[in-house]
Amino acid sequence: MLVAGTFAAIASAAAAAEVAIDVHRAEGIVVIDASVEIKADPVTAWRVLTDYARYPEFVPGMRESRVVERRGRHAIVEQSAEAPVWFTRTPVEITYEVDEFPPSRIESSAKADTLRALDSRYELSPAPAGVRLEYEGRLEPRSSWLGRVEQYALRQAIIAEFQALADRIEREAAAGR
Repeated sequence: MLVAGTFAAIASAAAAAEVAIDVHRAEGIVVIDASVEIKADPVTAWRVLTDYARYPEFVPGMRESRVVERRGRHAIVEQSAEAPVWFTRTPVEITYEVDEFPPSRIESSAKADTLRALDSRYELSPAPAGVRLEYEGRLEPRSSWLGRVEQYALRQAIIAEFQALADRIEREAAAGR
């Protein structure tokens, strides 16, 4: 769920896993592809990914994340964060419809005042060091507010959130070994 935290701050320089990311626009939609190889077992990676309530503990800029409804593999998650916009921080509220496909895939669609759509997918797969986490997101803003500066800020925020998620998974896997 590259999340309300999608608009958060930049990750720390002491990151463990290195994130590969591509953010570009295609026909008015911001396309996000990210991946990282994580030194962790799949069970720990899945547990951290789906523990939405703990995201504010490690995702930069996220103030709150809570599951408001759960029916089997489907969850509704509300998140609030502060988005850096130029030199200010703007509150962002997003509601996600999340479908979990254990142990390897999460798909979500989001609703927010500033977005027409945010569809995303996380995928876990085996990797030489542990697991590979891949993210695909398609963000359609309500307006054309994403100029070059905003797109750069969005890219940095996505890196920060994805990096924070990968680092948290690695820390929890190391603590469990």
